Amino acid sequence: MTQREKNNKIALKTATQWKIRAKKDRTNRKQISRSQKFALELLDYLDENNISQRELALRMDVSPQQVNKILRAKANLTFETLDKIEAALGVTLSSPTIVSRIDIKSETIKSVMTLVHKSARKQIEPTYSRSIGSIKNSILKTNLENVENLAFTADQI
Repeated sequence: MTQREKNNKIALKTATQWKIRAKKDRTNRKQISRSQKFALELLDYLDENNISQRELALRMDVSPQQVNKILRAKANLTFETLDKIEAALGVTLSSPTIVSRIDIKSETIKSVMTLVHKSARKQIEPTYSRSIGSIKNSILKTNLENVENLAFTADQI
């Protein structure tokens, strides 16, 4: 095998590894972003408190390489690792919380109803909003002046 063929083989292997890494990073963008944000906050804290990476590693009872991986956002942060960081620095890290991504919408109207205003006994044409599935009507705005006019039962309509 010639030197050129050897170089091409090495270059191909490196390119393939790079492509695999890039594909993995694309699928883990959110995790990488969160790790980077945490790493930057941790670096800032260490700088502000004059704590070296080596000192943090000693306090956490891990290798300096592990701390370096955390600070380069290359480590998979487990709850155990986060607990070690908390104990080593004497801080509290905010715990993950669940935030719903589903917008809560009112139930859509399934039948048509004629609305009558008590004082005027006039019919009101309702307008429907598909985005929230509710009726919009200017006369039915509730405030202190017109709340008495709206205080009647369905039997009285």
